[in-house]
Amino acid sequence: MVDNTIKTGVDDLLNLLKGYDKIPLQDAAAKLKIPLKILQTWVDFLVEEKVISVEYKFTQPYIYINRVEEEKKQEKHLVSLEEIKNDFFERAKKKNFSQEQIELLWKRTLNIEVNRHKDYFFRYAEVKKLNNIELLWKEFCEKIKGEI
Repeated sequence: MVDNTIKTGVDDLLNLLKGYDKIPLQDAAAKLKIPLKILQTWVDFLVEEKVISVEYKFTQPYIYINRVEEEKKQEKHLVSLEEIKNDFFERAKKKNFSQEQIELLWKRTLNIEVNRHKDYFFRYAEVKKLNNIELLWKEFCEKIKGEI
């Protein structure tokens, strides 16, 4: 069986951090054989996303996996869009909304939720250096709308 998984430098960083409680930023850059400036960019993004944290001892930054966030992610179980939709419809029916109202509310709610993640989508696509991000966003939105 062929593994079609694409690994990135960020994946390598996260794998490295799994082997340490904390590691100096400079040591991580050396072990990954990448410039400190590039590593700092990755770290800034991952700190913003609460995947890792930075602790300073004097002027030396140490990076480490944010275990609390990692544990929360492991506790979450992935739910399909269909399951979310069914739950939404059930709750709306219990509140005596008509089928037409429920469908309209679902579409509005889904639009709001999808657009709430637009900035993250664009930032992540830029980090991945993807082209035609606007087109990718439109395709993503169409796919979501096609599944409702």
